[in-house]
Amino acid sequence: MGLGDFIKGQFIDVIEHVDETNKLLVYKFERYGDEIKQGASLIVREGQAAVFIYKGQIADIFSPGSYNLDTKNLPVLSSLGALPRLFNSPIKSDLYFINTTQFIGNRWGTKNPILMRDKDFGIVRITSFGTYSFRVIEPARFIREVFGARKMNMTYDILQFLNSFVSEAITTVLAEAKIPVLDLAADYRGLSDLLKRKVNERAATLGLGIEEAVIENIGLPPEVEKLVDEQSGLGLASQDMSAYMQYQTVRAMRDASKQKGGLAGLGAGIAFGNHIAGTISSETPSGEDSIAKLREYKKLLDEGVLSQDEFDALKQKALKI
Repeated sequence: MGLGDFIKGQFIDVIEHVDETNKLLVYKFERYGDEIKQGASLIVREGQAAVFIYKGQIADIFSPGSYNLDTKNLPVLSSLGALPRLFNSPIKSDLYFINTTQFIGNRWGTKNPILMRDKDFGIVRITSFGTYSFRVIEPARFIREVFGARKMNMTYDILQFLNSFVSEAITTVLAEAKIPVLDLAADYRGLSDLLKRKVNERAATLGLGIEEAVIENIGLPPEVEKLVDEQSGLGLASQDMSAYMQYQTVRAMRDASKQKGGLAGLGAGIAFGNHIAGTISSETPSGEDSIAKLREYKKLLDEGVLSQDEFDALKQKALKI
């Protein structure tokens, strides 16, 4: 700091901080020699708390308002500094402005799949992600636990730390809920409430409060999704073959769209499928008709419209095995 800054520091009597970006969780107010002078004015705005720290110890905390700093307004700091009665000498102290407004739209997600026991599929791996919002609710505890114990003072580092235990909490929530995998999507709101409660149990020890925790998605592994698709298809085929062909057409379009040029020859396959659907849905197969239907099913299998499992199931139905 140059001579100009030093001289300027001797006359600055207003201590305040304005964060127009609202992205800083903690801001350290810089003064020459970290000195607080007799009669200095402190302005703490709404959504802020001012924390004075003397030799690593929290001295005084100020909520929103305007203050004229003297021995009356700084009783702890004055005592720690062993100053004369009239507070004629400056006190050396660190001053931090803590942002107490909500930090919204923070993303969380499981870094690794969660192993979950399910009555239908056994052990499955699922993933999940969502958002959460939080605020500092106890500045003193926040300073002690986050700044002191964990040595974190950057907003990014603090967010990463929060993300980690929000992600961990979802594992406990899913285990305690004991909801079947296929029913999880129907209860996102209830699970989100449980997640918020679970995360707050830990956040409170850091002086933080989770205002909202939202589960946006719980993903199933590809093999489970495939099995669900096949079971849905078989159920549909046993009731309405025409609707089943439409279902298979959509699946074929989805799969073909993932491959280069895959949609080019799909039109002929759709037309053929619709023709077969009209033929095999006209009557219930019996006797020689069953053999004819099986040939039609075999064509669908060879065309890739039916999977082997689906063909086997339809074969058993046609032969009434």
